[in-house]
Amino acid sequence: MNGNKPAVRIPDQVIAFFKGNRSRALLFIGIAGMALIFLSTVIPAGAGKPNPSVGAAQQSPEEYVADLEKRLAQLVGKVDGVGRCEVMVTLENGIEYVYAVEESQNVNQTNSYDGSDVRRETQQQNMEQKYIVVDTGSGKKEALLKTQRQPTVQGVVVVCEGASSTVVQERVTQVVATALGVPYNRVCVTKISK
Repeated sequence: MNGNKPAVRIPDQVIAFFKGNRSRALLFIGIAGMALIFLSTVIPAGAGKPNPSVGAAQQSPEEYVADLEKRLAQLVGKVDGVGRCEVMVTLENGIEYVYAVEESQNVNQTNSYDGSDVRRETQQQNMEQKYIVVDTGSGKKEALLKTQRQPTVQGVVVVCEGASSTVVQERVTQVVATALGVPYNRVCVTKISK
């Protein structure tokens, strides 16, 4: 084998159809182009792929806490003198979903004049908000998810072997407070029972 692909053979009837008649060839190419444009509007580019910004979140609060506890336990376990450790995280609230909204505001102001003085002034303000709804591709419509805010950490408890040392307790408290952005008084470090 020489590695070359065999040439594509165009049937003689096709060549004869377009030979000597450029307008026929241009017409055919134009129709093919319009057909492709039409198909691109009928079949969206992302058909079958879920829109990541539409619908429900990717992670439940329970999964978020479990993942956070696992990562914190790995991090705290690497601190010098900690030894075996377990971590518990509590949350103030759940995951907050913020959906995209369309706002419209209408202000009507009416002034009644009596001569040169303003007799009466009336102002009416109407504001309307609607969620932006998009098609998910399967004929189902869902609100467009703008952002997802992770829950706020209420407190952290770390139970470890090295907590009998105040130096280890301080190190662990600093690591957890810095990693989660919580104040020191929301972190409890205590010795694990044997």
